[in-house]
Amino acid sequence: MSPLEGLALFLLLLSGVLVVTLRNAIHAALALILNFLVLAGVYVALDARFLGFIQIIVYAGAIVVLFLFVIMLLFAAQGEVGFDPLVRSKPLAALLALGVAGALLSGLWGLRPAFTQDLKGGLPQALGPLLYGDWLLVLLAVGFLLMAATVVAVALVQPARPLDALPREEREREVVR
Repeated sequence: MSPLEGLALFLLLLSGVLVVTLRNAIHAALALILNFLVLAGVYVALDARFLGFIQIIVYAGAIVVLFLFVIMLLFAAQGEVGFDPLVRSKPLAALLALGVAGALLSGLWGLRPAFTQDLKGGLPQALGPLLYGDWLLVLLAVGFLLMAATVVAVALVQPARPLDALPREEREREVVR
């Protein structure tokens, strides 16, 4: 292993651990950007320039901006409501995470990845048929999951009832807070 590969491995592992251990969500998102940028560098080093650029544009750009938007939206809700709306969801989230991990591991159990076609350095002409052929449903599922996560995040920060629906005394009391 060359020193650059070792450095990339160290940075990928370090930034991945930081993403899940940092308490500040903004700092975790910045560690995620570092992870995506290092991974893009690995793609470029593997002569998959197109994948490296897509990694930067799509993931380090658009997806992290979406994550930051949801983080800011959730922080705004905490400031208005005064409590963490996700506290009761932690046991359910842990159970669902274990279920998803189990499903992924069971799917990988007998998998022997072998590409029969040359990917030609990650050029779009080689990747397009691969992504939109056998992996079309997986690609659509990932898009659906990202959209569902955004909708759920927005739904979590909505107040139980709008201030207009409250009686006048309660509305004045809510505004004073």
